[in-house]
Amino acid sequence: MINNVFMELATDEADKLLHEKLVDPIMEMLEKPSCRKKYIEYGSEFLDANADMLSKEYPTVKVVFPRRYVDRVSELFGWTIDELKQTLKEVLASVKDKTTYQTFLASPTNFIHAIVLYYSDATLHRPLRDSARQQFGLTVYNIVFNRQFKTGINNIPAMAYTYTTLDNSWGLVRSENVVNWIGQTIDGAYAHNRTKFSLEFSLPKLLDLVKDVRNRFQQNMRVLSQRYYQNIDEKNEMGEDLKGDEDYVTTNNTVIIRQNLIRLIKTGDVDYTTKGTLYTSMAKYKNVKTDDLYQFAQKINHNEISKIMDLIFYVFIVKENHTLDDINSAKYIGRITNFPTAIDRAIPEKPIIVPLSNKYKTDSSIVKAYICMIAVFILKKIGRVRSLLRKV
Repeated sequence: MINNVFMELATDEADKLLHEKLVDPIMEMLEKPSCRKKYIEYGSEFLDANADMLSKEYPTVKVVFPRRYVDRVSELFGWTIDELKQTLKEVLASVKDKTTYQTFLASPTNFIHAIVLYYSDATLHRPLRDSARQQFGLTVYNIVFNRQFKTGINNIPAMAYTYTTLDNSWGLVRSENVVNWIGQTIDGAYAHNRTKFSLEFSLPKLLDLVKDVRNRFQQNMRVLSQRYYQNIDEKNEMGEDLKGDEDYVTTNNTVIIRQNLIRLIKTGDVDYTTKGTLYTSMAKYKNVKTDDLYQFAQKINHNEISKIMDLIFYVFIVKENHTLDDINSAKYIGRITNFPTAIDRAIPEKPIIVPLSNKYKTDSSIVKAYICMIAVFILKKIGRVRSLLRKV
């Protein structure tokens, strides 16, 4: 049995107490199909209660716990919640890291989820593993969210603005929604600690896993909250989203400017038609091949280029409340690398990156690099096309 393997890896009195009081009872219950089925059922209810929040691209509201969720998970393995807390206090008595100690006691079911995660991985039970990682992740996320956003997130436009300024080094951006981010955070922490478990399953190793998960969420959420509150102070907010059938921009002469920019491309502007610095520098910056970026630029049609330009103007000028003059400033330059994510999400249910990637059978990284390149093209040519505008 899997719990016998755990017991063999116990090396001292603290670890034996861990197994006798907690691990073995959990393992015995997990051997029963009815227990595994109920655990997955409780997890599904937990996720369903937070479905809307989890589908968002960034944190928005606090975690919602279904009625008696914590009690039911605890009782499934033979304890009332008070009994589980008391048992945890006994097992964790030797722990000197009070932050980790409090993390367990603040959400005692985290201990259960961590054990279920290991059990499901060792027994190759995919549905159980998926449920454990989401329940584990969501409970730790809840603790960190409440700590970093003590008043909750009451200004969604400010958080939306904060999100659009994040680059692709953020797991939250790469994951594209909160549920994937939570799951991938757990996967990363577990993969980092899995080898340690196979060598020695002990209390310190189990605590290392919990600390790793907590720290990964903490690092991201701390910076996210700092930027969020700073944007509130500076009154940086996203404007209202357009509907799919509305014009992107109809102010500040951006339509005429876009037409002049497209005219430059159509008439063979040397920066755009020649595989020069515009392409090589952006390819190097976005880590793509110059030839792939250049070939994509020559294939994409002018209407699609116009759409990209319109969306850049819409995000920067309309949603973020800048002016055409700001295109020549650090505000715009510092924004260039983040434009792909921002314009892809600018209009609900109207993404641009994946459709272009599919249409031209190219990797999405090329499309993102191209969007950034168009943003640079606008920067380089804005003075020239505005001078044409003044002559009209």
